[in-house]
Amino acid sequence: MIRYSIIVPWHSKDALLERALSSVPSREDVEVIPIEDVERRGAGWARNVGLDRASGKWVLFMDSDDFFEDGFLDLLDRHFDDEADVVYFGVRAVVSETLEPSRRVAQKIGRLHKYASDPAKIGFYCRYCFAEPWSKMVRRSMVVEKGIRFDETSCANDFYFSVQCGVHARKVAYDPSVLYVVTERIGSVSRNYFDTPQRQLDRLWVYWRVQLLLDKNRIPLYPFYGLWMMCRKKGAEEYRLAREFCSQNGIGPLRIAWGCLRRIVRKHLKWGVPNCD
Repeated sequence: MIRYSIIVPWHSKDALLERALSSVPSREDVEVIPIEDVERRGAGWARNVGLDRASGKWVLFMDSDDFFEDGFLDLLDRHFDDEADVVYFGVRAVVSETLEPSRRVAQKIGRLHKYASDPAKIGFYCRYCFAEPWSKMVRRSMVVEKGIRFDETSCANDFYFSVQCGVHARKVAYDPSVLYVVTERIGSVSRNYFDTPQRQLDRLWVYWRVQLLLDKNRIPLYPFYGLWMMCRKKGAEEYRLAREFCSQNGIGPLRIAWGCLRRIVRKHLKWGVPNCD
């Protein structure tokens, strides 16, 4: 019986894949599913292919330039019979070339530590703000039953998937023990939401779908309006694309103004729930 399915998207120029795969000890109840993105259709596409092939009770995701912490299978075994549909774990970051500590996910680590002692807040943060697919294990039967898939976009393909998991999970759990190691390349360019017009439009589309899902479930988070304000501040072309996106999708100026106002008020007053956006 397969207990854990580990899905790893990769492409042919990924020299670090061997390090990633070698971090998973060989065990009969663990299947590793590397999916090569030959045509560069994106990590979302590769992860969806992996989901179709997975057979384990629990599904995990690993990026091909990251790796699992030593002894992580013991940590998974500790939670194998959990009633939760998603179990979230601690994470650490290192520089890929030297394995020295990195601050790549310092904000996420800080918030996980901050909310860890408050079940309501850590549950809210994990469900709706832990957008990355790694350092969590997801009950496969929930994914199948609810039809949860990754977006096959040029960026942000994991955001809607993660929030859907948070919305549909009957129960979630958080274990601060480190499961996963995120890497940062020396000299790598920091994340740029607006590096190409297509990526900006893809991100706006994903964030709008997430916003609609949050609004439908009355979850007080406003990621789309935060992104819209970033577009406005970035430059004339980015602002033009954001306005064009809103016009094409029937998002009127009053709705934008109201959403931005709610986000600003909630962020500064910190009403009741963690500051996640």
